[in-house]
Amino acid sequence: MARRLLFSYLALIIVTVALLALAVQLATTQTFTRYLSDQSGIHSEMLPVMLTGYYTAQGTWDGVQTDIDEASSIIGAPVTFANADGRIVAAVQADLIGRQATEIPNLGQDFPVLGEKGTPIGTVYVGRTLAQQRADETFLASVARALIAAGLLVALIAMGLGALLARSISRPLDEMSRAAVEISSGNYAVRVSPRGGDEVTALAQAFNQMAAGIHDIEQLRRDLLANVSHDLRTPLTVIRGYLEGLRSGQIADRRSAEMAFDAMHGETARLLRLVDDLNLVAALESDLLPLERRAVNIESVAENALSRVAPLAKTKNVTLSNLSAPDLPLIHVDPERIEQTLFNLLENAVRHTPAGGVISIQSSVSINQFATKLNTDHYLLLTVKDTGEGVPQEHQPHIFERFYRADHARSRQRGGSGLGLAIVQAIIRAHGGEIDVESDGILGKGSKFTIRLPL
Repeated sequence: MARRLLFSYLALIIVTVALLALAVQLATTQTFTRYLSDQSGIHSEMLPVMLTGYYTAQGTWDGVQTDIDEASSIIGAPVTFANADGRIVAAVQADLIGRQATEIPNLGQDFPVLGEKGTPIGTVYVGRTLAQQRADETFLASVARALIAAGLLVALIAMGLGALLARSISRPLDEMSRAAVEISSGNYAVRVSPRGGDEVTALAQAFNQMAAGIHDIEQLRRDLLANVSHDLRTPLTVIRGYLEGLRSGQIADRRSAEMAFDAMHGETARLLRLVDDLNLVAALESDLLPLERRAVNIESVAENALSRVAPLAKTKNVTLSNLSAPDLPLIHVDPERIEQTLFNLLENAVRHTPAGGVISIQSSVSINQFATKLNTDHYLLLTVKDTGEGVPQEHQPHIFERFYRADHARSRQRGGSGLGLAIVQAIIRAHGGEIDVESDGILGKGSKFTIRLPL
């Protein structure tokens, strides 16, 4: 690539320098010619006046040769004079006398000589000597040589700068090309150094962002496979164990068989819930799940979510409370999906709140700096707050990721499937809202999840 860029720059430089040299040469020639013409213009005022005076005084051109010789000596250039018929009657070069001026080339610049009444009585020609012509040619030739030398020097300097420029552009592009090959072979950690011009730097930064995104996606894919395989293997192992026990006759009595069937039914339900959660997350993130919006009272939606989680809270001796403001305006949402988000948040809070703790849900209408982000003036504020163990600061940026668990022991009793909060975020974003978490990660202070939905 650097070679192609260099050849392109070289061709452009050569053409540009050649055109510039040609333009300068033409301009110099024209300027020099104009200078000579301006010099001759001085004679155009003196000689015709002198000759007109001579003709007026003498009434003939006889003897005008003397004046022509003097004028030529003063001017320093050959002077030739022809009468009104075009016949040369006086000239520095004696062999020209008597010949027609139109038959002789390169006599010089002509100036008309007019009589008293403005009628033409002759023409005077001011030429250039051989020495002057040689000097003119020498000057123009030296200018041409200087232009050629300057053009070659400029071309060499431009070629050097072009080579540096081509290298500065091609090097980061070649580096990105090699990095792209590395990424295609599975090395997603490769990065390029942002250097070069502004556009090349921007391209390198975009490339690094793309590589980081691909790395994150690949890591997410690997984590997804690992987490799904883990969450599928455990219940399938349980089911397989009971089935082998039933098949081999080790579980023979009715009571043991009923316990085995109950356990397999629970594990199957857990598997179905995991699959449903995966399908729901995929549909929400792909905008393939339609939302059945209608005007609903958010307080009734909150009550339904609380009633669903009440049995689990009772077994853990956790208190549930609804602190929603009265007479809230109706909001156009999918009530089943919003109820699911509140249920997931409440269930998650119950799992991480010890006995004697309190979980509250609160709703209100608010206006603050988040209104601009939501592109609305009013929004509904929903909060789920608990007095549990909280979420440590290092885990808060990741808790809405699929299968992420702050509990690395991956306890299925306390950690769930790891999809609950991912589903919550996907549903809220599908409604054009936002969700965030506040927690100090201290037992007793718990955590607070805040949902903002545009009204």
